[in-house]
Amino acid sequence: MDKDEVARIMPGIRQGFETLKEHMAGGRMHAAERLLFGGCLQWGAELARIYADDDRAALSARDPLTRFFVTRLRGMPEPASLADAPPAGLFLMAFTAFPYLDALLDESAIGEHHGLDEDGNRLVRRVVAGEDDGTTLRASRRGPDWCFDLMPVYQAKAAAMEAFIEAEFQGDFSAFLWRYVADHDLMFDMDQAWRPLAEEA
Repeated sequence: MDKDEVARIMPGIRQGFETLKEHMAGGRMHAAERLLFGGCLQWGAELARIYADDDRAALSARDPLTRFFVTRLRGMPEPASLADAPPAGLFLMAFTAFPYLDALLDESAIGEHHGLDEDGNRLVRRVVAGEDDGTTLRASRRGPDWCFDLMPVYQAKAAAMEAFIEAEFQGDFSAFLWRYVADHDLMFDMDQAWRPLAEEA
């Protein structure tokens, strides 16, 4: 790895990541979508299928952030229609579905360069609250911008949510969901939340 090349590009990667965070913090989701690539876009496309098709058994086997995203939107008096949402948009909707976990992105920063993946994308260490957390993020130059694969942060959010539900609700996701609905005074149909959209048609 050319150390001079790494030294040249790392400030841009770090600034690009801060720009992505600023877009998300400011609610500029369309701008944030343009700075995503890779596995998070693949997961966004998969979320469309999960939202439409997963029944209770399938959802129960998924991570709690995905489960919450799907049930929260399905359980509204009129289930949200996501058919036309782009993969990047769907990913960000799920990524931000439980905003109490947003600190896991807010406190993230780019650490040291860690090589290249098999596709030539840059691998960089993720730093959380000043500490290297042992994970890597992928970064890719697309035109003038650096784009990022936030899938590792999504997974970290899901793990934190699972730990919270285990600690506060003894792992009972339905109890957690009911508490969320009550705390936010939502109109919500729990049975509908767990049914595939095809059964609603």
